[in-house]
Amino acid sequence: MFGEYNLNISITEDNIEVKVEGKGKSRRYYRRIGEEEVKKIISAKKGKIVICPVEPVNLPKEGVAGHLLIEMDEPFIIEPKTENTIYLKYPVEIGVFLVDERDVERIDLFTKTKPKYTLYGAPESGIICRYWKSKIYSKIPEVDKFYEGVLKLEIENQYNEWVEIKKVVLRAMDMKIFYNSHSYMHAFLKILKKGMGEITFYEKKPKEMKKAIDIFLAKGIKKLEKFVMEWGFK
Repeated sequence: MFGEYNLNISITEDNIEVKVEGKGKSRRYYRRIGEEEVKKIISAKKGKIVICPVEPVNLPKEGVAGHLLIEMDEPFIIEPKTENTIYLKYPVEIGVFLVDERDVERIDLFTKTKPKYTLYGAPESGIICRYWKSKIYSKIPEVDKFYEGVLKLEIENQYNEWVEIKKVVLRAMDMKIFYNSHSYMHAFLKILKKGMGEITFYEKKPKEMKKAIDIFLAKGIKKLEKFVMEWGFK
C-alpha cells in the first residue's frame, strides 16, 4: 500500500481500503479501516497520490502531543564511554497526500493503533507524549507493517557512570521517516549526564527505501534546536 499512485487508485490490504475514482477534475476519495469510513470530494486534474507513514503524533487529535515516548519492556543498561545499537518498535500513522509540482495537500490520516498519552517530566512543566511500549531487539524485528515501524537507536554514553534507560522521547518535528514495505526511523541518543540525553535523527535515505512526506516541513514549520531529554530515562 505504501507508495506513489496516479489519481485513480483502488487498494485493499490488511482490512484497509483506499480508493480515488473519477474523471477530469471531479474525483471521489474513499477510505475504510475496519468499520471507520471517510469520504471526500477532490477537485484535481493532475498530480499523484502518495500513501506513506507519517509522524505518529497526529491522531486522534492534532496538537495534543508533539513527542513520542517509547517505554522499553526491560531496562537497558549501558556502561560509561561506550556505544551500542538496539531496535525498538513504534506506532504507525498513515497519511494520504495529493502531490503536484507546486504543493503537497494532505487528504487523510488514519491508524490501526489505539493512541494513548503520557506525561514526560514534572506535572507543572513536562510535555505530553504519545505513548508506546516496545521490547528491545538486537536486530531488525519483524513488524505488522500497518501497525508498527522499526526504530534503530544508536546509544552513546558519554557520561562517566553506568546509565539505565527505560524510556526514550522523540520530538515529532525532528523525525525522519523512511519506508518500503514498512516504516523505519534511525535515531541517536547521546547521553550527556546521568539523566540527560540529546536525541537526533539520521537523515540519509537507506538503500531501497523512500523518504516519507514530512508533515511539519509541508506546513513550513522550522526545525528548532536539538531536543534534549532533561527529565531522565526512567
